[in-house]
Amino acid sequence: MNLDDLALQKIENMRKRVALLQRQSEQQKAQADIELVTAVFKEVYLALEELQLVNEDLKQQNEELSNTQQALVAQSQRYQELFEEVPDAYFVTDTKGFIQEANSAATTLLNISKSSLLGKFIGIFVIEKEIITFHLKLTHLRDRAQFSDWKMQEWEVNLRPRDKTSIMTEIKVVAIRNQYSELVGLRWLLRDISESKQTQAKLQWAEEAMRQALAKERQFSELTSRLLTITSHEFRTPLATIHSSAELLEHYRHLWNQERQQTHLRRIQTSVMHLTQLLDDVLVVSQDETGKLEFNPTPINLVEFCRDLLEELQQSDRSQHRFVFSSEYQSTKANLDAKLLRQILSNLFSNCLKYSPIGSTVKFSVITNNEQAIFQTQDFGIGIPASDIKHIFEPFHRASNTANIPGMGLGMSIVKQAVNLHGGEITVESAINAGTTFTVILPFSRNFHV
Repeated sequence: MNLDDLALQKIENMRKRVALLQRQSEQQKAQADIELVTAVFKEVYLALEELQLVNEDLKQQNEELSNTQQALVAQSQRYQELFEEVPDAYFVTDTKGFIQEANSAATTLLNISKSSLLGKFIGIFVIEKEIITFHLKLTHLRDRAQFSDWKMQEWEVNLRPRDKTSIMTEIKVVAIRNQYSELVGLRWLLRDISESKQTQAKLQWAEEAMRQALAKERQFSELTSRLLTITSHEFRTPLATIHSSAELLEHYRHLWNQERQQTHLRRIQTSVMHLTQLLDDVLVVSQDETGKLEFNPTPINLVEFCRDLLEELQQSDRSQHRFVFSSEYQSTKANLDAKLLRQILSNLFSNCLKYSPIGSTVKFSVITNNEQAIFQTQDFGIGIPASDIKHIFEPFHRASNTANIPGMGLGMSIVKQAVNLHGGEITVESAINAGTTFTVILPFSRNFHV
């Protein structure tokens, strides 16, 4: 009951008491009139006192109400100022997401006037590919907001302002409740984080680049160490052969016939070729790891190039294997890197000879098709175990059945790198004790006209 109702009640009570006294006065005798009048005045006096108290209470209540109203006006004005001055976009929507209020930052963010914003569904500014996700989030948010323990929700979404490119924004949403804790609306705070996202992406890229550089450096350091270790070991055998044959020739050549002298000379030549191949392999690996291995295509005659290479290999092989070469043309021109192509074919041929028994046949063919060259080598040697095939292009990897055969395990990794620089591909088919077939496909380069 408020003060107005209390005053009315007091007046009504006083009226009833006066009426009661009046009825009593009509029933009393004359000698009691004075006493009755005195009682009436006392009742009136008490009633007036009570009215005075009620009036003072009303004045105090009115002053407090006035002060409260002024405080509310000031608070509302302050809220409006803060609402407008906050640097982030601020929206008030109903529970379905339709905009009821928006500050200046919101109009700037979405590049649209406040009058055009009011009444619009906030989701119309979400980019098309994220609109379904946004609707699901809003529905989930609305359902969860029915619970009193619901807290602020945050997520990121791409918005498309009017006549502008999309921006990445961070969204924070809180519930608006009435005095009965019922959900009546939502408050949205949107912040443009596109620039910070770009900066973060650049930092992540830089960190990843640094990690890769450090990993590459560690890998190169390990590679260098392994190269030194394996190369020093591999060099010993041909150097020992050269030293031994040279020393024997120095002391005994005058006692030997021509054929025996030629045997030791060929050993020296073979060892020198082996050392040269080792050095070439090490150089290629080093250039690849340091990014200095280049691709320089030039016009070459494929058939002539392959025949010359086979002739060199036959001389170093000293006719221990039978070579079979086939080509669809006597002369075929193409734009390929001659140095890298030599690395590819010489390493494939060397493996054919190294892992095939003496007297066996090594087949080699080259064809061209659809502006690409297809090379194929085939031997009938020890083959590659199935478990090793997926690793044969890794540096220093050697198949498990090659323990007694010298080698550094670099040849196939060099082949793979050279093929990659051409933009080509290489495949392998092999079976234990049945041989191995490598197929290399290299597209012709367009850097030169032939």
